[in-house]
Amino acid sequence: MRNWKSILAALAVTAAAVVIPATPAAAYNLNGCKFSTGTLKWQDATSTSAYASAAQNAVTAWNSTSTQFNLNKVTSGANIRVANGNFGATWNGYQFVGVTLDTSQGSGLDCSGGTWDTTMVTWWNDYYTKSYGATKRQAIMVHELGHALGLAHTNGSSCSNVAVMDTDIDYWADACSFWKPRQDDINGANALY
Repeated sequence: MRNWKSILAALAVTAAAVVIPATPAAAYNLNGCKFSTGTLKWQDATSTSAYASAAQNAVTAWNSTSTQFNLNKVTSGANIRVANGNFGATWNGYQFVGVTLDTSQGSGLDCSGGTWDTTMVTWWNDYYTKSYGATKRQAIMVHELGHALGLAHTNGSSCSNVAVMDTDIDYWADACSFWKPRQDDINGANALY
């Protein structure tokens, strides 16, 4: 017959080895506005073929994910317009490589009932990005398209947990060699559409 102490010790070791995973918290953040439909139209308003190519690749990167929306290219009447322009080293007190604004160059965060009531314009800031390579430009536009879709910034700390919506996407795109939405970004988009 076994000693009750050895049985308890064996149970304690077995119980310690059983790990019950915690439900992970959603790491994505939402900005409070989105489009009312998942059938979205985008327009290329870039000034060069290099930016046009990066815009198309960024849209394709989002369309290739398992999300409930699709971006279709149009020549007018777009929900999202993709553009590039020189905002200088700082604009309105901010230094940035990309920005998402409404058509009046406002933040666009004034939306009624949680939906955008205007076309959103996603911009590259040429002041910084004109010397960037194609994949880094793509990563920045994937990030800005994420804002237009309704995603807000996140903050990662390593290549294993950073999302394309990270505030330092230009750094992480180089450090981690990614330029497409990551699982956290996809989860956030699926929470919206």
